Amino acid sequence: MSLITGLSDRYPHLGFDDRPFAVACDDGWLGILCAFFANADKAMAAGGSFMLLQVKEKMGGLRINYATADIAPDACQAIADAHRLASVRSFHVCEICGRRGRLNNFRGLWKVVCEEHADGEFAKGVPFEGPSNPDDPYSPEADPFVAVRPTVPEFDAAPLIEGWLIEGQGESGPRPWLYGWFFGQPDISDGEHGHTSPIVQMDDMMPPRWVRTDSRLYRLGLYYPPAEREIRYWVQKLARRPVVQGKPPGGTDDMEAMLFFLRSTGRLRTMKIDRMEQAYREEQRDKEISRGR
Repeated sequence: MSLITGLSDRYPHLGFDDRPFAVACDDGWLGILCAFFANADKAMAAGGSFMLLQVKEKMGGLRINYATADIAPDACQAIADAHRLASVRSFHVCEICGRRGRLNNFRGLWKVVCEEHADGEFAKGVPFEGPSNPDDPYSPEADPFVAVRPTVPEFDAAPLIEGWLIEGQGESGPRPWLYGWFFGQPDISDGEHGHTSPIVQMDDMMPPRWVRTDSRLYRLGLYYPPAEREIRYWVQKLARRPVVQGKPPGGTDDMEAMLFFLRSTGRLRTMKIDRMEQAYREEQRDKEISRGR
């Protein structure tokens, strides 16, 4: 999902479909933009209108141009504060991937990137070493939005979760966590199924590539739709073996073979397998319909 598509789906009232080029920055800033729009919506709860005019990168930082009408002065100030926060955050988040970043100079082109993207399509960047502003109260280390984002070395060293699934979501329930097959987790054998501690923050990219929990950072591998994942889970469980890294849970992408295996074991009720198969067929139909749009 591109940044423009994600914003259009989350905030249809902003009119992205009428202005397809309103957003001109890379996907790494998606989380910053969503946080800004959420704050803007909250500020306008008492009424009025908000219209996004343009999102762009200027001198390395995020710039958001917008117009408001018929809103209270305190709401205007709240939106202005949210805009300033989005701007300062952008100088610490890689515009390309959303990890921790810093301002780099690429032969006159300024761009905020992480260590990985500081040496890529724009050649090799030179980190900005200018003095900090002592009058600026903002600190990225004190901002949880920025502080929990991984650096490249931290991301590369993190354990991997394949076939992950979010559980425990709910407005009044506990914080959600992830189930999946783990690799490189010191408390869980490689290829075994388990769950994380509660989620602190998840990558804003689509699909997400990392999640931070109460205990540690994880890299996120393949995601399977719920019905397909359930079939893979039971095949893997009944086969009584761990997942082999680099191979999909269930050992194959042949769903017919996996369903046949489940029926042949006699260890699951036929009605349960029929339900899983029907749900899987419906997922595939929905996927085909979505591709045809």
